Amino acid sequence: MARPVQLAPGSLALVLCRLEAQEAAGGAEEPGGRAVFRAFCRANTRCFWNSRLARAASRLAFQGWLRRGVLLVHAPPASLQVLRDAWCRRALRPPRGFRIRAVGDVFPVQMNPIAQSQFIPLAEVLCCAVSDMNAAQIVVTQESLLEHLVKHYPGHRVWHLITQSFWMD
Repeated sequence: MARPVQLAPGSLALVLCRLEAQEAAGGAEEPGGRAVFRAFCRANTRCFWNSRLARAASRLAFQGWLRRGVLLVHAPPASLQVLRDAWCRRALRPPRGFRIRAVGDVFPVQMNPIAQSQFIPLAEVLCCAVSDMNAAQIVVTQESLLEHLVKHYPGHRVWHLITQSFWMD
């Protein structure tokens, strides 16, 4: 069994909510997570009077965006501590059009990888290959199918034998 993988270690979650004026605008398209992240970084890197906060904000990396306005950010531990301290002192600035409701540490989520077998169902491979070739508007001939299989499923030396046995002349 594969070793567990930790997802989102060393991250902070910022729970954001739209300002009432923004909600009243109605029908406005919800900004994407990366746009909200960039706006958050921009708001805090402009704090030239607080060089630690500006430097910490410049070191942030986008980790993810969850529905209901949760922004996940990652940074070196010292930078995350600066953000925590700024939140505690009410100095952390929200992205434009939002209010920060909460900031908190995200404990790593553990993922247990699922092992794949070495077996690939031949019918699945052939159907996928023909479908991909049709989508790319490539005429499916014995030669083009063999070329596609060799390219996308490397390491299988029997492709030409298989395609010959299925091909009708």
